Amino acid sequence: MISFGRSLRWFNNYEYEIEFSKSNEFDFMQIWFQKGKLLIDNVDEPHEVYLNKYNFPLIIHAVFEMDDFETYGKLLLDLVQYFKHNKIIIHPIFPPSNSIITDRTIYELSKKIEWLYKIFNNLGIKIYIENNSKLDVVNYSVEDLKVVFKDNPDVELLLDIAHIDSYEHLASIIDVKYPKMLHIADKHFSTLHEHLPIGEGDLDFKIIFKKYLNCFEGDIILEIPESDDIIIDSFRKIKDALLCT
Repeated sequence: MISFGRSLRWFNNYEYEIEFSKSNEFDFMQIWFQKGKLLIDNVDEPHEVYLNKYNFPLIIHAVFEMDDFETYGKLLLDLVQYFKHNKIIIHPIFPPSNSIITDRTIYELSKKIEWLYKIFNNLGIKIYIENNSKLDVVNYSVEDLKVVFKDNPDVELLLDIAHIDSYEHLASIIDVKYPKMLHIADKHFSTLHEHLPIGEGDLDFKIIFKKYLNCFEGDIILEIPESDDIIIDSFRKIKDALLCT
């Protein structure tokens, strides 16, 4: 079974975002959490109370630098429990201005994921770790992903398809860990990092879902924050590409 989600447009009216999602058959929305805050504009605080009163399903996408695991891990857990979620996305990032990358960095990240996993898993919350694009260097390569999932076999992979550099790269990631959640957007293979509406890049999603992710089951999150028409068109193209043979 597939559940379809989309990134909440943090700059939009929240009630409108819910109605748009409902009327276009999205099952849930993704909201970002960064530096201790849920990222949404023009809503009352505390944000979690405001969001919760609408009772529309959400999933939190937590963007963590290395120090954020300890700094914001407990706050994130409190939020997940408040919303009564059983899934959380962790997207580890490595801004060049704040990071000193060494050969040991991936092992340090893996240990932080292990620490977070033990806390969340004891409360029945599944962690999904997102693969990076080449822009973030760490947790991008197949070798890095092997370290993370060897040390953390019960952690799930969120595969961001717009972070691949080739279909061979995609196949090698899937060989390490088959994903149970996807971020979907288009990209050009020659571009370091981008998230485009479906059909504007080089990715052929019919090939992806026939050859690499055939009969995929899990959560698919459309990471396209553009206009209503673009989101609807991208969603239609993804549903058309979801072949199961």
